[in-house]
Amino acid sequence: MKNIWKFFTSTRLAVGLTLLITIDVLIGTILLSSSSKALGTIDRKVFFDWLFGAGLNNLAASWWIFLLLALLVLFALNTVVCTVDSISVMLRSGRGAARIKSRRILSQAIHLGFIIGLLGHLVSSTSGFRTMNNRLLEGDSIPVPQSSELSLRLNKLDVAFTNRGDMLRMDAYLSLLRDKKVVRDKVVRLNEPLLYQGNAVYITHHGKTPESMKFKISGKGAQEIIKIKFHKGSVTSNRGYTFKMGRLISDFARDNKGEAYSASKKLQNPALEVKIYKGEKFLVSGWLLLKNPDKTPLAFDGLKLVFSGLDYKPYAVLTINKDPGTVIVLSGSLIFIISLILLLFVKGEAMELVRRQT
Repeated sequence: MKNIWKFFTSTRLAVGLTLLITIDVLIGTILLSSSSKALGTIDRKVFFDWLFGAGLNNLAASWWIFLLLALLVLFALNTVVCTVDSISVMLRSGRGAARIKSRRILSQAIHLGFIIGLLGHLVSSTSGFRTMNNRLLEGDSIPVPQSSELSLRLNKLDVAFTNRGDMLRMDAYLSLLRDKKVVRDKVVRLNEPLLYQGNAVYITHHGKTPESMKFKISGKGAQEIIKIKFHKGSVTSNRGYTFKMGRLISDFARDNKGEAYSASKKLQNPALEVKIYKGEKFLVSGWLLLKNPDKTPLAFDGLKLVFSGLDYKPYAVLTINKDPGTVIVLSGSLIFIISLILLLFVKGEAMELVRRQT
């Protein structure tokens, strides 16, 4: 038992493990770039879920990760044992905390911060979730994964480009809601996520999707623009006419009997069937050619209906993660950094470190 304890308190072990971890990470960096297909999904799942799934199935590319974990376990044990050993020595050598040198206390605080950080990464690697490609339309809401109370709403998407086509900004104005009440508003940008209780929301992409079809009604000395939303399929105009979308054909043609059909699956000559009602009374139906709308107007009651284009709605593509270990990692990092700064720059301590090294 003493030999094991002596082994883990060895400075040579710490130096050797540091060297091996560095070499392993360098090899992993090369494999990450050369085996992107095998390792490309590593950030899309909780780490251990990926490791014991896709990682085990691609050992030729992921072996260095298993080795890295083993080295980190040994390094953590080395740190814990050294910390316990140093604290026990300090307690035996002094009668009170006031007599213990601050340099030794800060050294152990650095060890403590490192251990806390590793524990935080362990929590993150075994729990939480990662979800990709969550498409959220402007003005709409989606539920936060694995939460019955939280939802996200995209209030506005602001995207701008330079004259050369370079992106200036991609800002998503998001609201996080709990039971339909706003608990957090945040403008999410690249590398500026929305953070809330371990949840992290990132914007990764944007785009536009057709939301409705526009039609122009003209005649009798006036005109009106109507929009039929795809999810509704019908709309009533100011004049009391109801327009309903029927079939959509990708390559419009007619057979010998005059029946409409699609000549191919290609979008060569798309056409939409529209049915028109006045109240409950059916008036007329017809086909509107979407690429040549002026050639196929639909006449009814002295009016003319013409297809005039599509209305698009912007959307943001979001990555939503739950990382329970974030607070633990941040706490460990703060302890580590503050202790290191104090150790190096508190009066009298830096000179002592230099003397010990020479």
